[in-house]
Amino acid sequence: MHDSDAHRSLHSLSKMKILHGPFNIGNQPWSLSRAERRRGNTSDLVIRSGTWFRYPADKVLYDDTATDFQKVARSAWFGLSALLRYDVLHYYFGTTFLYPGYAFEGIGRMGPLLNRLVTIDLQLAKGLGKKRFMTLQGCDARLAGEGNRRNAWTMCASGRCSAYETCVTSLDARRSRLIDRVLPLFDRVFYLNPELGHVVPGGQFLPYANVEIGHFTPQYPRAEGRPRIVHAPSDPSIKGTQMILDALERLKSRFDFELILVEKKTHEEAMAIYRSADLAIDQVLAGWYGGFAVEMMAMGKPVVGYIRESDLQFVPQAMRDDLAILNVDPGRLTEDLAAILERRAEWTELGKRARRYVERWHDPDHIAGAMIEAYRSPDSKFVLAPAGAEVE
Repeated sequence: MHDSDAHRSLHSLSKMKILHGPFNIGNQPWSLSRAERRRGNTSDLVIRSGTWFRYPADKVLYDDTATDFQKVARSAWFGLSALLRYDVLHYYFGTTFLYPGYAFEGIGRMGPLLNRLVTIDLQLAKGLGKKRFMTLQGCDARLAGEGNRRNAWTMCASGRCSAYETCVTSLDARRSRLIDRVLPLFDRVFYLNPELGHVVPGGQFLPYANVEIGHFTPQYPRAEGRPRIVHAPSDPSIKGTQMILDALERLKSRFDFELILVEKKTHEEAMAIYRSADLAIDQVLAGWYGGFAVEMMAMGKPVVGYIRESDLQFVPQAMRDDLAILNVDPGRLTEDLAAILERRAEWTELGKRARRYVERWHDPDHIAGAMIEAYRSPDSKFVLAPAGAEVE
């Protein structure tokens, strides 16, 4: 290779064109794409449609006024045309701009043809040498029946998640087809919830990159006054909201606190409420924490949640050692919350520990660096060390 050819090759590696889409769930793709831009790449987030959270995007393909045909046509056209404009295609929630995710099922005699048509973008991308990545975010690939059998505590059970019966009768089969037939079309698959490690062979855990930590000024818990506890039940059945409310109700006679439920707020409105909190309770059934917990820890708030021990095998050991979530057992939630309330004098220090944890493990700029290396060499080992650590 001539020197000029080598220079062009290195330049193309350092200046990739990256597409994220077709949804912005939890703000993960937005923060990651901004971090990739800061590293000199072209990185865009294009989504099919917005949500009431009003997370940002570079382009929204349609709104509620579009017909079903227009929605499908606009999404498909963009997905196919993107093959000519981007080097890396990074999709989320088990979907692409053509493939609608686990809700889709090609049926009847046309089933095989339909299944092939909705993955044609991935097949073409492979033929064109485009890098293909998928980040799974939870219920896109969670097998409810399997999780129910494996876990003592899970939202995948009758009387908890309202979709459970639908999952075990039909959606689990579609998710299995996603796992078996669609995910193998990607160069690499990541998942944000370590529970998915049990059902997604070849996938790898990825920490949330949903918060630009430098934009968050820590506001540690107050040592005096009535403590303010926040919980954001974006999906109450999945987060175990009723269990949390019942436990706190039982503790009212012993502890004086203010509970704020953050519901149906835009992201900006919710953030204003979060800043005033002294303690956050995330989720107590999923076995891991969500993007809300990362936001709260970035603000220097201690966060309560349930961490499922059997899923930690998929999390890097160094991250497990640093884990700053105040772990509670759903079977003794009242007692565990009482113990945390009794430790209020420690909340400020716990908040500082939480802030250090997100700086080490959830910094989008640091994660983007590892991700760009994965884009360049999808077959190489993906290593994510904590920010500031040397990777051997």
